Amino acid sequence: MAQNVSYATTDTILESLVLHILPYIGDEGDGILNTNGLTAALNAKGAKEVIDGGLEVWFGLDYSENSNFKFQGKNDDMTANAQDPQVRLRFDWKAFTGSVVINDLDKAMNKGRAAIKQWAKTLRRQATKTIANQFNSAWWKATPGANDPQSIPSLIPITYNAGTVGGLSRAGNAYLQNGYYSTAISDIGSESGISKIEELKIRYSVGTSLADLLIVDQTRFGNMAGYLSTLYRFRPDDKLRVLKIPSIMIGDATMIFENTNVLGGANSITAGYMYGINTDYLWIKTLRDGNSVWSTEFERIGQKLNKAVFFKWFGNLVTNCPRAHWVASSLT
Repeated sequence: MAQNVSYATTDTILESLVLHILPYIGDEGDGILNTNGLTAALNAKGAKEVIDGGLEVWFGLDYSENSNFKFQGKNDDMTANAQDPQVRLRFDWKAFTGSVVINDLDKAMNKGRAAIKQWAKTLRRQATKTIANQFNSAWWKATPGANDPQSIPSLIPITYNAGTVGGLSRAGNAYLQNGYYSTAISDIGSESGISKIEELKIRYSVGTSLADLLIVDQTRFGNMAGYLSTLYRFRPDDKLRVLKIPSIMIGDATMIFENTNVLGGANSITAGYMYGINTDYLWIKTLRDGNSVWSTEFERIGQKLNKAVFFKWFGNLVTNCPRAHWVASSLT
């Protein structure tokens, strides 16, 4: 009679089975980014960059003009003075770590059985949900802590001319101040609301480079979706639609939402705010080595019976042109 079931006959084979019960996880970089509307949109628009190394992320600010460029007479000497940015934005790398732990006693009690594999899958799902929630909270913290990455409210605040960004003071330095529009926008889900969005994009543009990512709370997003759907003009961003992330194309800009009903008191967008982000000047930066990767095998932890699959991520949310972004604080 044909045999279609193989049985492990030695402890070595069984131990090998148990040590590799967790399904292969692989590089989770896009998996993490694509669970959050902000980072998924940045990723889709190419505003994600992997850095090979460096103690920090820094940008020289070219807010002053290069004096080597000018009109001159045909017999005048050309100038070629070395130009160096006078100030630099600096952002520290931030670390995010985690582990999925299975105890040797658990494995021994379930050797050769399917129960331990189901338990590992449960831990995997638990880890994935935790990562998504904590990253989402980090991007919207009003005041990031010492170990937290930069957030949208810290990079694009309503206190646009106070505080610091990248270690530099915003006060008195217009090139470090984002746009801020406090006048009430009476109905975002209307022709007048769309008109105001286009006006704000142009008002706070850098040359012809305009905000191409708009973030609002769920109520304002719903208003816009309902208005455009009624007119049969609703169109999502194609790349985000593949990820099943709700979005609306407003001209050449992508509108997404951030939820205000976050469980556990996590930070989120302020109701009635709209953030305009120019993805030419805002990125999610990550370090290449040791970045967003689950280790492929369980590692022993000290003298304990625990073994763990580790996860780590090094990165930050950064900008090098704060005035390219804006926030409107009164949408109704």
